[in-house]
Amino acid sequence: MKQLIILLTLLPLFTFCGQQKEKKEENNTAEMGNEISTANYSATYYLLRHAEKVRSDPNDQDPSLSIEGMMRAKRWAAYFEPIKIDEIYITKYIRTKQTVSFIAQQKLVSPKRYDPNTIYSEEFLRETNGKTVLIAGHSNTTPQLVNKLIGEEKYKEMDDSDNSTLFKVTINGNDKKVETITVE
Repeated sequence: MKQLIILLTLLPLFTFCGQQKEKKEENNTAEMGNEISTANYSATYYLLRHAEKVRSDPNDQDPSLSIEGMMRAKRWAAYFEPIKIDEIYITKYIRTKQTVSFIAQQKLVSPKRYDPNTIYSEEFLRETNGKTVLIAGHSNTTPQLVNKLIGEEKYKEMDDSDNSTLFKVTINGNDKKVETITVE
């Protein structure tokens, strides 16, 4: 009888410890970058690399768009004119902001700043659920985010001269599709 009382007293403690361990393992899985389930989400993401930048000063870490880049930004706006955009995401660099500036004005959407290393999360999927989202990034971060959205390593870094590729990622639960579009 005494052993039964001790067992019943300690049982909640063991149960609680087990739950904590499971929770910790879940957090470790998320930290390791494993795929997040998209079963409850649907959204359309348009991902592009910023337009052509000024390359006259190799030490400038945050160059503006060149004249060619501004012309491309206008072409992006023309492309997106008939497409509903709910949210726009940009990195901290001026070139991503300038690339989508005409689109943001056209759609009356204020761009949100994001960190390419941490954008993909359960919170991001929840915030963009049911929306059409434009994300301006860079030659290395754009394909990386496409890969995270689709849950596979399919796309490599973009060529440094590629400013015309658009990735359209459609998520409808676990059904994920990517369309690659070139907009000259």
